[in-house]
This record gives sequence, structure tokens and C-alpha cells, in this order.
Amino acid sequence: MNESSHAKKQTKKTLSDTTISVFIFFIAGMTAGCIAAYIFRNGIYSYIFHLYQSLLKQLQVSEVNKQDFFLLAARRNLKYLLLIWFFAFTNIWQYYYRLFSGYTGIQNGLLVSFCVQINGLWGITGFLCFLLPQALLLIPAFLISFNHCEKLHENLHSITFPKYRLFLCEFPFFAVSLLLLLLGCFLEASFSPGLLRLYFH
Repeated sequence: MNESSHAKKQTKKTLSDTTISVFIFFIAGMTAGCIAAYIFRNGIYSYIFHLYQSLLKQLQVSEVNKQDFFLLAARRNLKYLLLIWFFAFTNIWQYYYRLFSGYTGIQNGLLVSFCVQINGLWGITGFLCFLLPQALLLIPAFLISFNHCEKLHENLHSITFPKYRLFLCEFPFFAVSLLLLLLGCFLEASFSPGLLRLYFH
């Protein structure tokens, strides 16, 4: 009876503990970013607003080199992906992925607050233009990495599970997350400049 109820609980649970932790720390970080942006708005927003205006002028008058944009996005996101997999081999893995999730949340909290501060509620649309469509692939790429890095970390020192088998089992998930990431960067380079031009026109 206990085994059947435990099996039912497992089938009902669709999100892993790692994914839930990532979302919790991301939301906490985003909340902290929004609060920090509001508290320090007078000190930092004048400088950021100047950069914002410069970006708008460049978007309107210059043609974005898609190859350079792709390489820039790929370098940035690939660095984050490789660090996630690297820290899965260390003793601070649990701290790192939570810190990374919170840091990413803070960045997004600052961005959405800035967009809303400049354009009111319409700024939420601007915030989405910064994220879409690449986020539709980048989020699954990082969630796959988080979940399988957790499995890698848990079984790394297992006596009954040889390391070469562990690496072979987890490598396809690394390859899938890498492919999704590169496709996401391609979408960012292809569509983001146009979306931002359309929004700020």
C-alpha cells in the first residue's frame, strides 16, 4: 500500500526538486532586483538611461551584423553553460546553481523595472522583446543542464556507478542543451534587433 502511494506521488510530481529550487531562487532574485532598482533609481537610472538612449539611436540608424551578434550571444551563454557543468564536479554545486539562479533573477528584475520606469506598463512588452524568442530555447537548455548536472553530481562518487558510464549517460543531455543554446543564440541574432526596433519605433 505504501509503495503504491509513493509511486502515485512520483507520477504526480512533474518538476524535479532542482527545477523548483531554480524557480524559487530566480523569483527571489527578480524580486530583489526590482526592489533594488526602485530604491536606487535616482542614483543609477540617469546613467542607464543615457546608455538606453544610445542603444536606441544605434538600433534605428545602424545595421546589426547578425554574425557578430550571434558570436557575442554564444560566448555569453556558452560561458554560463560550461560553468554550470563544471561546478557539477565540485563540492559547491548546490550553492552555485542557486546563486546563478538568483543572479539571473536580479538581472531580469533590474531590466523589467527599468523598462517599466521608462515606458510604464507598456515597458513589460519591451522587457519581453529583450527576452524573446531566444528564451523559449535558452530556458529549456539551462533547465536540462541543471537537472542532469544534479544527477551527475549525486552519482559522481558512487562506487556502484562507474564514472565512464556516468559521463556517457549524461553527455547526450549536455549535447542537447548545447544545441538548444546555440539555436537560441541564432534566434536572438536573427529576431531580437528587429523586435526591439519595432517596439521602440
